[in-house]
Amino acid sequence: MIEGVRTAGGWLVAVAVSLLPERIKMRPRFSPYAWPAAHVISGAVQALLAAATFVVGMLAYVHSFAHGPGWEFLSNQSTTTHREWFAMGALGFLSYLVRPTSWLLLYLYAEGLVRILEISLSERLVGSALVAVPWRLAVWIDRRSRHARLEERLGPPRPDEVVLPEASRFAMLEIYSRDEKPWSEVQVIRYGDAFYRLAEKRLVERGAWQWWRYRLHRTEEREVIRGAILPYDPCASAAKVARRKA
Repeated sequence: MIEGVRTAGGWLVAVAVSLLPERIKMRPRFSPYAWPAAHVISGAVQALLAAATFVVGMLAYVHSFAHGPGWEFLSNQSTTTHREWFAMGALGFLSYLVRPTSWLLLYLYAEGLVRILEISLSERLVGSALVAVPWRLAVWIDRRSRHARLEERLGPPRPDEVVLPEASRFAMLEIYSRDEKPWSEVQVIRYGDAFYRLAEKRLVERGAWQWWRYRLHRTEEREVIRGAILPYDPCASAAKVARRKA
């Protein structure tokens, strides 16, 4: 635990961090404040606030129902019994339970208890769905937005361009592609009769559009190749573009 967490401001930050999704808390920016005690406090406060809000809302709603629709119904009856008065109260309570806000409060109450049990029994730093769902929605929207901007910069489909090592100023095989390729540095790519490994992957300006530039260095003759070999054929890229245009 860092000293900042021991201060009043650190406590507030730790409680706020406890509401974040579990995976987000492991990031270096938030992990110093992922304090188990703050999660217990946060879960307890959440459960108590949800329960108190539920009870206060229920009493106010049932009182309003009893002096509104319930009283109007009973006052129009020639005779009433204790059972009918009890039924009006029960009906008011049941109508309160079917409200979406009531379901939300019950969920928050149960979630608060689950968060306390998770940190106490399994030491999992579970966050709150009220924060996790909007967070993930915002992340998804941001990814879609960035992908759309990238697609706009990459431009229309077009064949790959290959620069052989002898024509490259870096003495490497250079591949310029409109499409991002799932290559990693540990994989071996075969082009023609030679084998290469990825040295660099970068988004660069080339002409009117941006391209993914892949620089690959040739493997040594004595190097032992392990794992799957990925064949690369620029003609397949051209055929793919032709099919899209067709």
